[in-house]
Amino acid sequence: MKIIITHLLLDLGIKIDSDDEVVSFLKALEGVNLNKYLKRKECRGRKGYDNIMLLKVVLFARMTGFDDLRSLESLCRHDIRFMYIAKEETPSFMAFERLLMNYLTDDIDNIFFDISENIGKLMNIDKTVHYIDGTKFEANANKYSFVYRTRIINARKKLFSKITEGIISLNSERGFDFSYQQFYCAQEIGYIAQYLMECMVKNDINPVYGKGKRKTALQRWYDQFLKYYIRLDEYEYWLDIIGDRNSCSKTDHDATMCATKIDYYCNTGLSRPCYNAQIAVSDGLIVNADLFQRPADAKTFIPFMERHKEYMGEYPVYPMADAGYGSYDNYMYCIMHKMELCMKYPMYAKKNDPRFKKKMFNTLNWETTGEGYKACPQGHIFDQNRYETYDERGEYLRIIQKMGSQESCEGCPFEGECCKSRKHQKIVSRDAVLDEFHAAVDENLSAEFGKELKKQRSIQVEGAFGVIKQDMKFTRFTRRGLKNAKMEFLIVCLGYNLRKYHKYRLKMEKEERENCFSIKKICS
Repeated sequence: MKIIITHLLLDLGIKIDSDDEVVSFLKALEGVNLNKYLKRKECRGRKGYDNIMLLKVVLFARMTGFDDLRSLESLCRHDIRFMYIAKEETPSFMAFERLLMNYLTDDIDNIFFDISENIGKLMNIDKTVHYIDGTKFEANANKYSFVYRTRIINARKKLFSKITEGIISLNSERGFDFSYQQFYCAQEIGYIAQYLMECMVKNDINPVYGKGKRKTALQRWYDQFLKYYIRLDEYEYWLDIIGDRNSCSKTDHDATMCATKIDYYCNTGLSRPCYNAQIAVSDGLIVNADLFQRPADAKTFIPFMERHKEYMGEYPVYPMADAGYGSYDNYMYCIMHKMELCMKYPMYAKKNDPRFKKKMFNTLNWETTGEGYKACPQGHIFDQNRYETYDERGEYLRIIQKMGSQESCEGCPFEGECCKSRKHQKIVSRDAVLDEFHAAVDENLSAEFGKELKKQRSIQVEGAFGVIKQDMKFTRFTRRGLKNAKMEFLIVCLGYNLRKYHKYRLKMEKEERENCFSIKKICS
């Protein structure tokens, strides 16, 4: 008896409801040309699966809340929506892994901006306003595998002192003429250890180790300087990895230690290896996203804006961000590139606090004259430029004036509380350019449009992070290294944009049906 198994071809598109997420997904990708990024190289043998099909499966899985590759393999076999996207092919989890590691890591930036721009056109978003914010996502690294620059520098400084003492003792005992200085590199100490080994070979001294073995004096010196070399080489290795950062992780060298919030009641949590994720949202859509290795947000603004300029060819008109971005360099950058000053500065909210206004000796609460000089509560005007300091640490030169008053503070009833640093004379710092920036920010944010920007920033960009962390369950990276983590985060952002477009499509179709029903009702 023969059993004949036949394969029935099913029209999967008929079985999918028109309101399903896969319909919105396919409409969002209709106008995007992915062939220029994911085209396979010609090779002999089996061609493999289509990369565009695999990418669509990955993006739709992220849109619907699936992330691990084993689940993708199962969904392509059992879920009718994934079967429709995959054209009833059954790729394994390794096919998706090869796609992510061999193709997406280099082209994910172009793919992200192309798909996001296409969705933005479908949703008709306003790209002139960018609501910017950042958050920390924990890296795929051990929590206590931290390496701090300050600790290494302090330990290396102590090691330099030990090396100098060792070289002096070695020269006096053995008659050598090794030079010693304040700083050393591992290679120099390695040369000393190598020379001591050559002396041991010349004198037929065999190194001995273990219990009951007596080392010669020359071997003890060799072991000591070899130990110095190993430690110094390790310090240089980690300092090279850390670069201009303050820390890194041993299990993910690109991750930086950041103070993360544990829960609502403990806002000063432990330091964990993280990446600083920055996003820009326009009308609910993520139009720009990137990862940084800096814990603070202020230094990320300029490269973040340059990234948008590189891929989109323009700057936003209104870059709205919180007080963490309000620095001198960022304000100057906005002026240079014709962007409005909409970012708050650190004391924007606190200066209007009733409790803060009671601090009469804080210069922020002092009155300002028409010429821009500060006047203390006793009426002393600080209009005398004592000296100037130049700050060249940032992107732009900053000049800070140290202002004094013609009248002496001696005899003032508040001298003891006000003049704490200088006796009988108070010095007030003044940055005229930064003061103008703050005045422009106050003027822009006090208008009705500025108030709406402040409200929408809290709703849109912080709401986007809330959806990513709570609804999409993305709180920790699964891949290591900045390049791989960035690819993973951009895929998550694309999944968020696709979800946003799906809700937008359903809303617009519902309004269209209601309008048609109203028109029919009026006509009848």
